[in-house]
Amino acid sequence: MGHVDLRRHLLIFHLWLISTLKCAPAASQDEIQKFTIQMIGYSPTKNDDYVAVSREAIPGYIVGFEPMAHADRIHHILLYGCTTPARDDGFWKGMETCGWGGGSYILYAWARNAPNLVLPKDVAFSVGHDDDGIKYFVLQVHYAQPFAGEVHDFSGVTLHLTQRQPSNLAAVMLFVSGTPIPPGRRQFQNNVTCVYEATTPIHPFAFRTHTHAMGRVVSAYYRHDGRWTKIGARNPQWPQLFEAIPSRLTISAGDQMSASCRFDSHDKNVTITMGSMGSNEMCNFYMMFHWSSKMPNPFPQGAICAQDMPNLMKDYPQEGFELLPPRPELEHHAHQSTTPFGIVEMAKLANLGDVRLGQVAGLAFDNRDNLLVFHRSTRVWDMNTFDNYNRMLDKTPINDHTILMVSYDKHSNTTNVIKKLGKGLFYLPHGIYVDKEDYVYTTDVGAHTVAKWQIDGDTLKLIWRSGELLVPGPDANHYCKPTAITRVGDQLFVTDGYCNSRVVVLDLNGKYVRQFGLPGDEHGQFNVPHDIVSDANGRLLVADRENGRVQQFNTQGHFLSEFKSSMFTNIYSVASHEDYVFMVPGRMNPNHRQDGLSVFVGRAGTGLIEFAFGPKLRGRREQLAAQFGQPHAMRVSTDGDHIFIGDIAEGQPMLWHFKIQHETQPPSSSSADVYWPRVGGAAAAVGSGFNAFVVIVAVGILAFGFMCVRRRLRNLTNGGIAFDKKGFKPLRTEETVGFISDASDSD
Repeated sequence: MGHVDLRRHLLIFHLWLISTLKCAPAASQDEIQKFTIQMIGYSPTKNDDYVAVSREAIPGYIVGFEPMAHADRIHHILLYGCTTPARDDGFWKGMETCGWGGGSYILYAWARNAPNLVLPKDVAFSVGHDDDGIKYFVLQVHYAQPFAGEVHDFSGVTLHLTQRQPSNLAAVMLFVSGTPIPPGRRQFQNNVTCVYEATTPIHPFAFRTHTHAMGRVVSAYYRHDGRWTKIGARNPQWPQLFEAIPSRLTISAGDQMSASCRFDSHDKNVTITMGSMGSNEMCNFYMMFHWSSKMPNPFPQGAICAQDMPNLMKDYPQEGFELLPPRPELEHHAHQSTTPFGIVEMAKLANLGDVRLGQVAGLAFDNRDNLLVFHRSTRVWDMNTFDNYNRMLDKTPINDHTILMVSYDKHSNTTNVIKKLGKGLFYLPHGIYVDKEDYVYTTDVGAHTVAKWQIDGDTLKLIWRSGELLVPGPDANHYCKPTAITRVGDQLFVTDGYCNSRVVVLDLNGKYVRQFGLPGDEHGQFNVPHDIVSDANGRLLVADRENGRVQQFNTQGHFLSEFKSSMFTNIYSVASHEDYVFMVPGRMNPNHRQDGLSVFVGRAGTGLIEFAFGPKLRGRREQLAAQFGQPHAMRVSTDGDHIFIGDIAEGQPMLWHFKIQHETQPPSSSSADVYWPRVGGAAAAVGSGFNAFVVIVAVGILAFGFMCVRRRLRNLTNGGIAFDKKGFKPLRTEETVGFISDASDSD
């Protein structure tokens, strides 16, 4: 019941969000617009779970695709352009995509961490115009298996569109076979053939293949004037990308187009049928092509070839049936994970050893992956802690150890306190950081100071202190409730904090260098900068708490991008690992109280949420609010597999431990753009960098749904082009941001 409520709530939110985009000003012809279509925070409930969301299209031309997904979570994504969607409610479960009585066109597909796609110059996919039949976009996502833990997915695709019509329009033709595979065969060929009947010449420039586990090679050729020309061949067990065609090809009226899939069923004892589930097989060859925009659209109803004409395959090139040389590294990279992705709760700790935790204000990892827990012991920040001038009323330091160095078992909930430090040194702990030389840096909101320490045995030795003890101020020699600190190169960056709304830059000796930031909600302005970390590229991430966002800066303080969403109104802490950014609110969104608190995760530079997680539900959804109390600090382990969250909830301070469950894979290449060769009138020259596996396109007919093919095969008896799959044509929608700030500063 809880899952259903969440999906319904998130769906309503996203549909409202998307509708606001229509108010955006029109772009100039050459300006690139970005529009994102995302899942709604879905959690798959079964193996081979298919779901879809729809959005209204806008006129334009797609020149690039930016996937926002990871193979740990997603089996594949397919994006369709539809005259009408299958459902009117914006989200549905099942394999339906486009409605009957109109066009249905494959626009884009993604699988196995494929990279961004940037199309060749003067090539684009038409969308939203009267003559391309696309009025809606449908994003179909295939989840191979349910997640472990409480994870909600927001994967999607960002489209790059322009208003300038290109010289060449692009499309995709799908070759697909429905022939079942008999058991006990080392080699069985599924063949597909059709004759090109349009008068507009088309030029294939990339291809992709797809089968399930039994496929060994998929190839395609065309025959012109009795001569066969290869379009492409690929082992479908390799990464399922679009591969560039290195020479300029032209298919003309009357040419025969054929494809063949080789299967190995020697270990099967039953016939394997074609279909979209893991127990079925598929035979798909995707051919990406372009044609002159001055010529008629060769496939006004979509491009598909799905006929078996044995008499026309008799002289098909023998090399099209032959196995390709093995590529173990590619097969390893393309291996489908058998471990369900998830973020599972490992522990919820009120005590570490014999220490009862106070408010867990700060967390840090040292260079041995020990966790440093910075807590307030029995001292609590409440309305009686400071006077009206931000001066602390109790001017005595905490007479307990406030820093606990903890080792943790990576496979259980076991922890061990290695050291206890900081007794009598801190007034109101907040932020903590350990640099590569094992120096410890702290911020103390009660003392209004920043300090550098060295651990010497069981002693914390002061190296220097910046700021005047217990005296707040806005100048270069004072702080006012500084919140966090990090190091990049030879500089330290301090978020200062509750009163000053700035980032102070220090040298390694604690001397003031400069500052950036002002009060406000514009880019580069802050309303309680509450946490700061650096990402893998040395850029700064600042949790701008009461503005409900994370801002990204370079080390000179120049604004780069931000994460902001109507799903949260505040962000207390930010953490980073590789290209992922983790964000956690400390208070519930007043409009989403039934959803409780979650950690939100996005890809750096995108500003978009990719997935969210929290404690595993126990009972009804409305009980979740009591699980995360008030998250205050969050850090991710150096290997990226463990997440710790410090909770300062009144009367229930806590340390949460989560583990990311996934199968180890090679690094994702999704951040690298893919470029195609220049389209010209003569054969295009292909550089050495061009033969990389280019664009990516997702797992076969999957989202497309083999059932759809079967239902329409009867329409293909006269040439095989009366299907409902067209070439790439774009889509629109992006997560914009809304927030509500409620200015509490008592934590």
